[in-house]
Amino acid sequence: MADFEGNNRETLEDDFCLLEDSDLEGDVDERFYELPILSPKAKAKTPVDYNKALKYVDRKEAGLEDVLRDHALHLLPAKTLFRFKTVSRRWDQWISSPLFAHRQTTYFKNVSGLFCQVADHSPSFISFNQDAYGMPDPSLSFLPEPVKVRSSCNGLVCCQGIEEDTYYICSPVTKEWKKLPRPNLYHGAKAGVVLAFEPYLLNFNESYELVCAVTFSDYPVVYFEIYSSRSSSWRVSDTICYELDGSGLHDGGYYMKGVVHWESSSGVILAFGLRDEQYGFLPLPANDEGYGNGALAMKHGELCYIQPRYQDNVCTINIHGNMDMSLKSVINLPYDAGSTFGVCRALGFINGDILILGLGTRVISYRVKEQKVELISQHEGGACTRYIPYVNSLVSVRHPLIRDRGLIV
Repeated sequence: MADFEGNNRETLEDDFCLLEDSDLEGDVDERFYELPILSPKAKAKTPVDYNKALKYVDRKEAGLEDVLRDHALHLLPAKTLFRFKTVSRRWDQWISSPLFAHRQTTYFKNVSGLFCQVADHSPSFISFNQDAYGMPDPSLSFLPEPVKVRSSCNGLVCCQGIEEDTYYICSPVTKEWKKLPRPNLYHGAKAGVVLAFEPYLLNFNESYELVCAVTFSDYPVVYFEIYSSRSSSWRVSDTICYELDGSGLHDGGYYMKGVVHWESSSGVILAFGLRDEQYGFLPLPANDEGYGNGALAMKHGELCYIQPRYQDNVCTINIHGNMDMSLKSVINLPYDAGSTFGVCRALGFINGDILILGLGTRVISYRVKEQKVELISQHEGGACTRYIPYVNSLVSVRHPLIRDRGLIV
């Protein structure tokens, strides 16, 4: 065991070193000198490697404030962190630093609320916890034109201009935004737009991709056009889907573990892998009420499909999973049978086992283990309202060491 630990420590010391003040070149904000920064000498593969490396860094005996700052703050949502900036000058400097924002973006993944939007009205935000989750401008009026929220992933939000169909990537907490160049194909309002963003602790370049399934009414194929933040450009994939009638593809989509999924009216789910740019199909569960009220989601780390059934003022939720989308479980929703809710819509699973549903004009949460229902919000619009899950993070639109507002390319 001693030999193993010695070899393990030697390997980690080859991979990491603690940066000294003299190692930081150029103009560096003085707040950075308070940060323990690990520099990868070789290839630091995962956040686990980073955390293991910290064990071998000699540190002074830390007080409670330092322990909270180093091991707890990055697990909190953005709104809570902004309040904690008033604790002390040191906490203000720490929370305001780009390196901390990057760390918080990596670790905080809880869905914090829903952007909701009716037709071409300004978006609004439904917070799952008013004290903990929020942003300064839920209507996104800091963008240069009125927009529709099209997709969101780990704190970044993709919007499309109502007037010019221009795409914007923004961080609602910091109000940073970037206007994307025009795509090569005409997208319009019906393209299936999905934002793919997976932050990593040792990758300080917050790279993302915008994947669009583009269809044309007189040409029954699906093209895939991808914007990459690494190249700041659009590219039409060589892969073309001929098997699916593009007119039945829903404009929303779901990203999970390197694969983008779109639900269709043809009874299948179109899946597109970002790494190999190949597509495939998953079956959609049969639905006598028609498609459109279900939702793709992640449950216990696996892709699932939530299918609501509404009859006699009782809502039953079927959860389907595996590659064949077979029925895995059934939830009988215990809600007030004396109320009329209208259309029942699945909005997704969040943070483990919390099911989010739209019942008419109401948005409710259902904790599966506790079998507890809670009213989250009531809005006008009902079935016409779009809901986009959002994570309340401090993510930067560009490299975390560069903070510009209103970035245009």
